[in-house]
Amino acid sequence: MQRQKTCTCNEFQALKIPCMHAIAAATRYKIRIDSLVDQCYSRTAYREAYSKIINPVVEYESIEILFSDSSVSELEINPPASRRPPGRPRKNRILSRGEFQMRVPKRRTVCSRCKGSGHNRATCKVAI
Repeated sequence: MQRQKTCTCNEFQALKIPCMHAIAAATRYKIRIDSLVDQCYSRTAYREAYSKIINPVVEYESIEILFSDSSVSELEINPPASRRPPGRPRKNRILSRGEFQMRVPKRRTVCSRCKGSGHNRATCKVAI
């Protein structure tokens, strides 16, 4: 696992960070989890990426057209045409790749009549 850095779920290869299977295997074999993370997430790689100047991409032709036109004050900018999609809005957000939904433990049903677990008052079989 540590030498190959692969998993059958392909999350390990795609994101270059250990998936939940790799973390489980690493804790079992007492391997440091931070040793499984790719070098592109290290501080040195971050500093190297941002050490040089990043110039903005500007289209000079479009800027010259806007400012050279005498009708700039008459230019009317409208909001984009959009409409509300049909159906009820989503309650939960869409998870990105590598995220997993946390499971909430189910609550045990407790009968209010006999205080037994696994059923409720309507299905209670205990005599009154």
